[in-house]
Order: sequence, then C-alpha cells, then structure tokens
Amino acid sequence: MSLPADLLAIVENPGASLAQRIDAAHALAAECDRRASEIDRVTIAAGPFLMGDPPRPVRVAAYAIDRYPVTVAAYAAFLECEGYRERRFWTDEGWTWRTSHGIESPRFWGEAEWDAYLVPNHPVVGVSFHEAQAYARFRGGRLPSEAEWEKAARGTDGRKYPWGTEWQDDACGMRGVGPRSTMPIGIFPRGASPYGVRDLVGAIWQWCSDAFRGWGGSDSDEEDPTQEDADAGSRRITCGGAWNTLPWSVSCLGRNGFPCSARFSNLGFRCVVSAA
Repeated sequence: MSLPADLLAIVENPGASLAQRIDAAHALAAECDRRASEIDRVTIAAGPFLMGDPPRPVRVAAYAIDRYPVTVAAYAAFLECEGYRERRFWTDEGWTWRTSHGIESPRFWGEAEWDAYLVPNHPVVGVSFHEAQAYARFRGGRLPSEAEWEKAARGTDGRKYPWGTEWQDDACGMRGVGPRSTMPIGIFPRGASPYGVRDLVGAIWQWCSDAFRGWGGSDSDEEDPTQEDADAGSRRITCGGAWNTLPWSVSCLGRNGFPCSARFSNLGFRCVVSAA
C-alpha cells in the first residue's frame, strides 16, 4: 500500500490506540488527507425516525449529509475563493454582521497559538452561524435542521448514541479523552452512525438551522421543517457535544444554544443538500 493508505488503515483501525490513530492522522494530513478536502456526503432516505426524549416519530425528506464535519482544509477553499467578499453567499443578516465587524476569516485563523486547531484534517472551529451558512451556500448546500442532524446520528431505532443504545469506550471524544483541543476527523471508527456518518458526537458542537427553544429540543412534531425559521439575532441549536464537554452532552440528544455570532474553539458544522 502507499503511505497514505497505510496511515488511513491505522486511523480506521479500532484496535489501534487513540494516540496511534491521532499520530497517523496527523502524518496523513502532512501527506495530503483527501478526506479533508473532498465533498463526501451520505444519502439518507426519506421517512420517519424516533426523535427526542421521550421519542416521537418525525418524518424527514431525503437528504445527503457530510460524512465528516467541515475541515480546516475545506474551509480554506472558501477563503481562497474570496468567499468573505462574495455577497451572494451571505444572508442579509450575515452580510450585515460580517461587514459591521470587519470579519474576513474564522476566529483563530492564522494565529500561531492556535496551531493545534488549524491542522488541515481537523474540524474548522471559530465559525459563526453566519459564516457556516455562507460556506454551506458556497458548497451548494445548507445547514442541517435539528431533525436531519439527529436522524443521521441515531438512525430510525431511537438509539442514544450513534453506535448503539449503550455507552462504548473509545467511540468519541469529550473532556478527558485525547488532547484538550480538536482532533482529526474519523479517528473514532467505533463511533460511526448507522449510516456511516462520523464524528457526530464529542468532536465539536455542530450548528443546525433551527432556533434554540431550550434543552427540550425542537417542537416540530410529525414533519420536519428544514427552512431556517428563526428570527435574526436569535440563538440557534447546536448538537452533539464537543471535545471539551462533559458526558451529558455527548449523545444523539446533546443540545446547546448559541447566538448566531458565537465563534468558539469547540463550535463548527457540517452541510447537507436536499435529495431528489
């Protein structure tokens, strides 16, 4: 096998230690990790699933979701294409926010003290809801609804974790697991969802399009509304917990709410597109 293939085999090997997988992923980044820059989406069929706790059936239209969170390498392409100056990618609220604050890149971008977060195959962080929306439009997509994110994470059987109903060690990051920073994509092979979507919990809080209405989750019932329905300036739902959060948040039900302008080191996103 070629060197990148050898390294990827270690990253994907649940029998390797976490430290070995991280080292292999960083070596892979230095060799050009194609996973970090290619668009790789998983199609999820239309139909109901069990959402929330207590679970209730919610029907979601067919869509495709990024297999991994958006990475530093993928987001760099947006910057290289002058995405921050392309008005067509931004909502009215997002453009007003960007121009009034002089925003030209994610928070932490290019700062030496944040090098541990800026590895090409790490999830991009320090990105506001507005920036995440603009990037998603750049890629021809949008942010997932809460229901789309949750279905991708838990499948149709109402499981608590992407990998099943019971906790499993070495299936995701969180506080006390691995370095105190973001980690490379895909280094927890045991943590894949039923659809093969990765890093849904314990990596970064992930922006969704819905307004945050408290820790009980969305109030949508039978049909998932995928439009971005919140008023400008309201908080939005983020899902999944992050590398520095406690176990309570690291599940398919983990939720938090952040202002649209939030740009934290544990806050990123992934994209979806509606399927025909």
